[in-house]
Amino acid sequence: MKPAVKTIITITTTAAVTFAGTSALFVLSGDGGSSVGSDSMSRKLGTVNAYIRNNYLYEDYNMDEMGEAAVKAYVEALDEPYTHYYTPDEFASYMSAIEESYVGIGVVISADEEAGKIIVIAPTEGSPAYNAGIMPGDYITAVDGQPFSGDEMNECVSAIKGGPAGSSVRITIERGGQSMDFDINREEIVTESVKSEMLDGNIGYIRITGFNASEQGSDENTFTEFEAQAEALKSQGMQKLIIDLRDNPGGVLDIACDIADYLLPEGIITYTETRSGEREEYYSDEAELDMPIAVLINGNSASASEVLVGALKDYGKAEVIGEKSYGKGIVQAVYPFYDGSGMSMTIAKYYSPNGVCIHGVGIEPDVAVSVPEEYAGYYASDIPREADTQLNKAIEMLND
Repeated sequence: MKPAVKTIITITTTAAVTFAGTSALFVLSGDGGSSVGSDSMSRKLGTVNAYIRNNYLYEDYNMDEMGEAAVKAYVEALDEPYTHYYTPDEFASYMSAIEESYVGIGVVISADEEAGKIIVIAPTEGSPAYNAGIMPGDYITAVDGQPFSGDEMNECVSAIKGGPAGSSVRITIERGGQSMDFDINREEIVTESVKSEMLDGNIGYIRITGFNASEQGSDENTFTEFEAQAEALKSQGMQKLIIDLRDNPGGVLDIACDIADYLLPEGIITYTETRSGEREEYYSDEAELDMPIAVLINGNSASASEVLVGALKDYGKAEVIGEKSYGKGIVQAVYPFYDGSGMSMTIAKYYSPNGVCIHGVGIEPDVAVSVPEEYAGYYASDIPREADTQLNKAIEMLND
């Protein structure tokens, strides 16, 4: 695989509360300096500052806080759900999103622009939010009694993460037109992003819940977990493989590409392209996993998940089973500033090997299978095995 030079690319759906990802290109340099708007706008801001310093009646104001608010409002005026300015505390939380552990409640959120609300994409499996009963499709309307709308996602994230491990936060959600309150304890969450088992018929099963990077001082990440568990299944006699990406909201693109490299023959995995046509390509080597593969997806399979699925589908390497994926095919550059703050900005689209951008469209499965009506809205992992029509279809197809 071709590495990204001096960058790490992450792709996830959203800002995440304990974050589990958004399609993002992390630029590990930058001095934070920039001009704000045109010369006339700069002069106007200078004049406003002078008026405040010389004429404002009250003295209890903080220019630094005002500056932070001005920059945040300036960036938010782009009105694009994945472009944001982060204060130092918010940026620290953002960066913790791509690591294997963090403190929070464990839920990925996004802005539902049509509804004007903050929507839950997926709680992290086994997290406090998951165990409390927060579900995909829930709208978060308030945190500790403070209401939040769809354009206040970052503020909502900060409120949810605004306490140490062991502290409690009240999450108000809307589900089916009804309001519900959940009191949830924040925890230090160590993410096990890969789980596996051997099924009957020498079928290996690997579930990936996110594409996470290594923590500082550790070499363990989602790819190393995947590789170790795939090799263990091979040693147990695996002859066919099911990869379950249902409810996987994304993560680090490099990690997804490493997994694709393990599975695919030599060739391109994905590429990104900016508005100027600048293109970054990611490749697999000639080594591949030579066995039948089925991949499970649903409407919460997003971003980095879609990169992996798109590559497997384009190469004809796997049968894709389930429901249409989420449809996030854009990349954000994330710039850390000198004072610990930072900004994310949409800068590119990503494409499957065949040149398809799935943003706003999603990936259609090769075989469309819905879950039983009584389990609609459940996490895939909570559906009883005997009722899991998608998994059972994958087993059936691999056994044919």
